[in-house]
Amino acid sequence: MNIDHVKALAAVVDEGTVEGGAFVLGITASAASQRIRALESKLGQVLIRRTNPITLTEAGTAVLRYARQVELLESEALDRLHGIAADVPDGVGARGGRREPTVLRIGVNADSLATWFRPVFAEVAAWDDVVIRIDVVDQGKALPLLTSGEVLGTITSAEASAYGTQVQRLGSMRYVAVAARSLLERHGGVVTVGGPARGALAEVDLTTLPMVNFGRDDDLQLNFLAAAGVKGVPPTSVVPSSTEFAAAVAAGVGWGMIPIMQLDDLGDHLVPITASPAVDVPLYWHHWTLASDKLSRLTAALKAAAEVMR
Repeated sequence: MNIDHVKALAAVVDEGTVEGGAFVLGITASAASQRIRALESKLGQVLIRRTNPITLTEAGTAVLRYARQVELLESEALDRLHGIAADVPDGVGARGGRREPTVLRIGVNADSLATWFRPVFAEVAAWDDVVIRIDVVDQGKALPLLTSGEVLGTITSAEASAYGTQVQRLGSMRYVAVAARSLLERHGGVVTVGGPARGALAEVDLTTLPMVNFGRDDDLQLNFLAAAGVKGVPPTSVVPSSTEFAAAVAAGVGWGMIPIMQLDDLGDHLVPITASPAVDVPLYWHHWTLASDKLSRLTAALKAAAEVMR
């Protein structure tokens, strides 16, 4: 496959339009479109759906994954060549111009991003050869981003690895089902002292107690209800941000599953609910199997930051 054609495909997918991809590549929209059509013609497959934004066919997904891997490996090869004197009589070398940093695209769930992941930013800040682009995705729904080639690595609760990838366990995030005392008082909750966390425990009717959910991909609260034998869904508010989700629960909008690492910042008025309020969610780092120094560096930073979960 012609590398310029492959890069054109990746660019239009990243930007969502042929025009946007062409702008990033520094070529005309017509040239970008011609490169993709030439690639489709060579492979005998339609690779993109020319929708708004552009989406990939199954064949296009396979080519995009290849494009991402080539992008990373090409960048690292150029890094190694940069500064090595060329084998020419005048001794002119490759030293001089500053190279564009490598883009590392990763998937991270919102609760990790708001808690234990943050020291990774300090590590990345010291790398002048790398920039990161993060897709926020539920830990239970993250693997498709990796298998499609949209990211080179992702944090997920799934242990089984896909073909061509590696997996490392990071630890487990403990969530606690909590509700504000004001909410419990309005709905007849009975608070007793001596619970398994935060010194109190509340028994309440979960079929009617309002709930906060992160979004359509968030199954934590629903799984908790199912484990408690609750059928149906109580009145539900949706707050798709980790910090604001916790703030909504603390304000009494509804009960929710809060990472234990966030509880100390929310005050003492939150009470664990039911006899078994804690749920441990295992987290794994899945990434492509590539001999990449930058990917290895990122993996080491993630594992070090995740130590707080163990």
